Amino acid sequence: MTTRTEVASSRPGPGPLTVLGWTNITLGASAAAFTWVTSLVLHKPGDPLIAAFAFLFITASYTRDRLDPADTDRSPRAAWIAGHRRHLTWWTTACAAAMLPITVLRPWCAAVVVLVGAMAWLYTAPLIPWHGRRLAVRQLPGVKLPYTMAGWLAIAVLLPAVQQRLLLDARTWYIAVTGVLIGSVTALLNDLRDLRTDALAGTSSLPVLLGERRTRVAAYGMAVGGAAVGQLVLPLPTVLWAAYNSTVLATYRPRPSQYPRPWGDAQGLVVLAAALLTR
Repeated sequence: MTTRTEVASSRPGPGPLTVLGWTNITLGASAAAFTWVTSLVLHKPGDPLIAAFAFLFITASYTRDRLDPADTDRSPRAAWIAGHRRHLTWWTTACAAAMLPITVLRPWCAAVVVLVGAMAWLYTAPLIPWHGRRLAVRQLPGVKLPYTMAGWLAIAVLLPAVQQRLLLDARTWYIAVTGVLIGSVTALLNDLRDLRTDALAGTSSLPVLLGERRTRVAAYGMAVGGAAVGQLVLPLPTVLWAAYNSTVLATYRPRPSQYPRPWGDAQGLVVLAAALLTR
């Protein structure tokens, strides 16, 4: 029995909310919910197929990333994933298979798969010459955050806007800027959680470059900026969303002996609920 297995077996198993987070179901549901938020902003009915695609794509891609041996650490989550690798592989395959008919019915979804897939490959491929060696995009200073948010933007905002032929509508870009700024708070929280792993892997995330304190200050500034832009489309829901993400960040503390809380992954569900309740 390995040390990791011994440590994992000495702890109680993760609760249902934690399992939903570690299987990326909460994250996928959050992305699906935000496609509906985009439709609300554009005063159009939500598209169930676009929402289903967002759920399946995010769930499958993030779970696949976590199954990569290069993306593991000594956290309880990594130990749990290692112990359930077979089931998670089947789950990822099922999500990918379920996306196929949707890409036929909604061809723009296929374009998103190609775009985000190309971005993911470029992120890790050592293609950039630099002082006699080649760097991957992830090794460039501060690129991790905009790369993460660009993928989210394509799926949760631009895809439903294109499907509804409203890509050039000002409201699309107001909610896009709002979402990128406020959503970056949770992305930076995840980067703080992965600070040690990113530093060892040579990924120049903002926490690696700025440290924890300055990263938190930058994140709070983004939340305020996002809430300000959000007044143009969803005044109260975006304030509540910014407050929610900021609270999750403010209460985050590294807890190596405990399971991390999954609340940040639920942000899309939170803003959708706020938008529906305040209509």
